[in-house]
Amino acid sequence: MKEVSVSLDIINTIGPTSAIVLAVIQQKKIPTEDFDELISVLDNYLNFENRENLIHATQKLLKLKLIGSSDSATRKKDNLYKLRLPGKSQAGSKKQITSMWHPNQEVYEVLLMGGISKEFSASKLKEFKIYWGEKGLIKDNWNSIFVDFVKREWVKEKSPNKGAPTQMNKNWQPSSDAFEVLELANIPKNVSQSYILEFVLFWEEDGVALKSWNSKFVDFVKRKEIVNTINNEENKRSDNKEEEYGKSSEQTKDLSWSKDLEL
Repeated sequence: MKEVSVSLDIINTIGPTSAIVLAVIQQKKIPTEDFDELISVLDNYLNFENRENLIHATQKLLKLKLIGSSDSATRKKDNLYKLRLPGKSQAGSKKQITSMWHPNQEVYEVLLMGGISKEFSASKLKEFKIYWGEKGLIKDNWNSIFVDFVKREWVKEKSPNKGAPTQMNKNWQPSSDAFEVLELANIPKNVSQSYILEFVLFWEEDGVALKSWNSKFVDFVKRKEIVNTINNEENKRSDNKEEEYGKSSEQTKDLSWSKDLEL
């Protein structure tokens, strides 16, 4: 498959798999009217991705009305979600946050695309304003800061421990998002899975409690892969040196007959 470009903003908004699927559909101009046919075509383009993940990602895009039949009577322009993050305020409008501040409508649309309801987002507004109001910082991008804040709160809300630190246990498994992030770093899922046991044993013995083990696992696998790459390169250099030394020794042996010559 030829390369496709994927926006980091879109990845952060709807997730890596959905963002990649959307990019392929748009840039390859793939028809979306027939769902089964669409999945078959995507499966051919993205053969490195699990078919179930492709189906889930495509259904998400349909739900958000980012793809679908262009002649559908129910598909109205005003109901289309726009893939954009809230921009900064106009130049020269940096200011402190106040009790009267409210995010604009784009903020709630962006969060909704990430599966976060407007009710949940609104419930975090008061806490957000109190926190930043006490800091007294002057910013021109409060909308974007609020989006990031709500996303972090949503992750905490959906985690089994409600955001509280937990210790590692022997049955722990990385989330699908962790594998997707690693695959974006060119580390296949089967390679990442090979590190799970080592990761669990190490942190289970350590006994430390963390809020997010997935991000820790991503960092662990990346470091391991870097170390393995360095070791492989050093081993290749060592093998090359041994090979060159061996050739040199053979040449020395071949010339040993010259010692008996009279000069």
